Amino acid sequence: AMGASEHLDHYNRHGYVVLEDVIPSEKLASVQQAYEGVILRALDTGHAERDEVTGFMKPYRFQNPHHPDLARRELMDVFSAEPVLAICRGLVGPDLAFIGAAAFVMEGEYDYKGDWHRDSYGWGKDSEKERSVRECPLWPCTQVLYALQDDASFWIVPASHNRANTAEEEARFEEGRTGWEERFPGAVQLQLKSGSAMPFDGRAIHRGLKRPGTTRRALCVV
Repeated sequence: AMGASEHLDHYNRHGYVVLEDVIPSEKLASVQQAYEGVILRALDTGHAERDEVTGFMKPYRFQNPHHPDLARRELMDVFSAEPVLAICRGLVGPDLAFIGAAAFVMEGEYDYKGDWHRDSYGWGKDSEKERSVRECPLWPCTQVLYALQDDASFWIVPASHNRANTAEEEARFEEGRTGWEERFPGAVQLQLKSGSAMPFDGRAIHRGLKRPGTTRRALCVV
């Protein structure tokens, strides 16, 4: 198994790293139960919207599962798991800042098909801000997906986090060929086991993709 330094090296080279057993097996059931309780509480208190027809949450996530109205100790312990904090300290240094979290919640028949994107494009593709972020070799920020069930909905183009688009990638973004049905060259589908965590650099080219009949229970922390 890789140690903390190997994990950080993999992250810096590939833009992500999978950390297994971040949630110990003996605690996984209680964390899953706490998460389901947070979902119900979010629906009951208006932190998440309930679909009038299905009664389930819409659309597929809600913000701030750590809100004082919702927070559960079991989940807060997950957020501060030492293997994840080790990656964060390696990227940022000892003074860490927690920006926010999103709770991903999908029922079995929810057909989620996200487009390929770089999160940095939220500032406007090729804008001055976006270019300054893209050209930073080691971005002092990370996002973390925590898988509370076995999950295969995340795709990423390894080592795309700190470089410009290739000619093929640029053409796809310029021409809008970034839909769920497209397959970016070099992209990999990550198979996350329940209880694992995956820090990733949001500047990398990535997408979420889920098929009906599967579920996704994940926490995303920035």
